[in-house]
Amino acid sequence: MARKTMSSFDIYSWVNTSGKLILGQRVDNAYYEGRFVLLKIKTKISDFLLIEPSTRIHFTKRIRPSSEFVNKPFAMLLRKYIRNEKINSVEQIGFDRFVKIGFSSENLFAEILPKGVVVLTNQENQILGATKYLRFKDREIKTKMNYIFPKIIEKKPWELNFEEILNNISKYKDIARGLIMGLNLPGEVAEETLYLSGISKEANPLSIDKVNIEQIINNVKKLIDMSLEGKGYVYFVNEKPIQATPFLSKSVLESGGKMIEYESFDIALDDYFNMVSEVVNTKIEEEKSKILHSIEENKILSSKYIEESQKLEKDAQIIAQNYSAIEEIVNCINKNNKNCKNVVKIDNKEKYAIIDFNGELIKVYFDDSLDKTIIRLYKEAGELKSKSKKAISSIDDMMKRLNELELKIEVEKVKNLIKNRRKEWYEKYHWIITRNNFLAIGGKDADQNESIVKKYLNDKDIYIHADIHGSPSVVLFTDNNDVKDDDINDAAILAVAYSKAWKAGMGSIGVYWVYGNQVSKSPPSGEYLSKGSFMIYGKKNFLKPFNVELYIGVAFKEGIPIIISGNEENIKQKSIVYAKILPGEKSQKEVAEELKTEFSKLDDKEKIYMLALDENEIMQKIPGKSRIIFVKKGLNKNKIDLKSNFSGSE
Repeated sequence: MARKTMSSFDIYSWVNTSGKLILGQRVDNAYYEGRFVLLKIKTKISDFLLIEPSTRIHFTKRIRPSSEFVNKPFAMLLRKYIRNEKINSVEQIGFDRFVKIGFSSENLFAEILPKGVVVLTNQENQILGATKYLRFKDREIKTKMNYIFPKIIEKKPWELNFEEILNNISKYKDIARGLIMGLNLPGEVAEETLYLSGISKEANPLSIDKVNIEQIINNVKKLIDMSLEGKGYVYFVNEKPIQATPFLSKSVLESGGKMIEYESFDIALDDYFNMVSEVVNTKIEEEKSKILHSIEENKILSSKYIEESQKLEKDAQIIAQNYSAIEEIVNCINKNNKNCKNVVKIDNKEKYAIIDFNGELIKVYFDDSLDKTIIRLYKEAGELKSKSKKAISSIDDMMKRLNELELKIEVEKVKNLIKNRRKEWYEKYHWIITRNNFLAIGGKDADQNESIVKKYLNDKDIYIHADIHGSPSVVLFTDNNDVKDDDINDAAILAVAYSKAWKAGMGSIGVYWVYGNQVSKSPPSGEYLSKGSFMIYGKKNFLKPFNVELYIGVAFKEGIPIIISGNEENIKQKSIVYAKILPGEKSQKEVAEELKTEFSKLDDKEKIYMLALDENEIMQKIPGKSRIIFVKKGLNKNKIDLKSNFSGSE
């Protein structure tokens, strides 16, 4: 069975590897959407630290702030107190799933324990805010109250002496339970330790001597040393993921399991939890379950009403066909004769009797004539038929709601895939994949322009710039191959659309390109180049003027919808739907919302994907205030994936 949370050993490894990377770093921003807390902190692994209470803490390349990360109170609180604050300490509390991140005036506590929360306190340990406000037997999570730790494991197992270890493990049936419950070693660590020590999991703890204890502790320490290397491993049994660990597990591999190795434990965790994440929204599932139950109840009820109405009609027919014989029985009842034949039941309150007439139990009213009884029975049968129709009508309404919920569930699943999609290294920039599958990236600001050229531009790459101050520096990676004019034109749109020409509302603009070896940060003697500016030496290759316009489409990567932008020829080939936008008066948010709506209308077949789109991702592709010119179907009907395996990772 797949492990659903990080263990205390995982936390120990993370705090002592990735945790050390953020010491002295500042929190650039904070986000919260009801499940994940995201702290924007620049590191070599990723720019986002993810905290999911009760489950995990690690850097992520998959989860990014989206339209769901609205301004929730806890996010606003974090921004108020710790945005731009320097991280002074990162520590594990005891040997438990509990992390403390210390700032100059506040502390952030991440409880990866069951029913855990993320809590922000001041230096006096007073709660400033939390992801949830809860009351437990021994503590309460509430603002202005003192923060009390949950019950935690204090000591690290490898720091106990021989007598303490022996005493703790001897209380249990076997050595595996002894290590897990007595020494508080996580299950995966206990099993690996015993495997390396050559001790059976079923061994009686009383048979364990000092030599065995030393073996166990030495092997635990070997796993610790391995876990401090920072690598990560995801394990599979029968092709299904079972766990992510910071150490190599021989016990899994030598029993037929498989493994993927990662350079970073964080990314191993990121991938692993994406593999095992349960996408089900419990509230929606509960409502679906209730509706299904109600549908079944109404089906049964409708059938019951029809059966009862048919029985009453049959009773009326039997009475009509055997009028005299049944009238004698009714007359007998009215004389209060207790010896009337064929009478099964008399209800004096409702004034009816159940009689057995030739093996059929029929209902007759004895306070009225048989003619009126027949009319009354047909009337009752009609009322039951009406009730049956209402039950069927209710089923139709419930089926409509059920279909809506099932659509919502499918949309939620795709949303989760989008949210957890691993972001490529180049997605922090403006980017495009050309018609012939060359990658181009452009800077979003002067800092990125500077880093793109310094870090990535090679002599034979193509450097592109719009003929205006305030254009992204665009690098088209050639990988020492010849690129076609189409590829240069595809890449040039980044320099045009994301330049100041868009905000200025210009109709067209010139663009030029040069080779990487023509670009230099060294100005002529006596001159100065500002950040993000470069000298171009030699001939500039000017392209024909470009219209200031942009095409935004929905493409696919690993079967997951992704927003792309570029010129029409490129975008319509790669997208299932796409739109043309020009500089206009509507905000990026308004245009993003409108595009999502229009995409959903245009492609019913792929409606689930369109409804799941992240408006924030669309918004990031819109250069500024805009207007939509048209929305059309693209040519990528088979949802062919974008090429994405480009070298040059951070």
